[in-house]
Amino acid sequence: MERGKLVDNFLVFFPFVYKKLMRDMPVSDISRQKLGLLQLISSNDCNTMSYYSNKTMISKPNLTVMADKLIEENLIERMYDPNDRRVINLKITEKGKNVLEKHKIKVKETLLKKFEMLGDDEVKRLNELINEMESIMKNITRE
Repeated sequence: MERGKLVDNFLVFFPFVYKKLMRDMPVSDISRQKLGLLQLISSNDCNTMSYYSNKTMISKPNLTVMADKLIEENLIERMYDPNDRRVINLKITEKGKNVLEKHKIKVKETLLKKFEMLGDDEVKRLNELINEMESIMKNITRE
């Protein structure tokens, strides 16, 4: 019974958070999907196309198209495995790192403005709740 309520709460809460905090985030020069892939490559640098395809749940052909566009913009580069030329790894470029950093700064500034409406006690409590949620969520494992 409680787990069902938890599911209902999650289904309401995350769209609410998105609506309140993320919907009007600053627009980047690249799409959100490409920005997400760029962030993933930055966090997990030099992994295979298959790895990123699984992580993003984007088919390899569609991921290849997206990667090609990021390569054209000099945000990522292909690295061929020296032991097997069929294996293609993706690596972020310095320009890609700069684009991500600029976007991150804009997002932080936007969120800071939104959080200015909260009192110090609310900020402290929200930080505690987020930390507690993160700690609990670590108990959820992949099936």
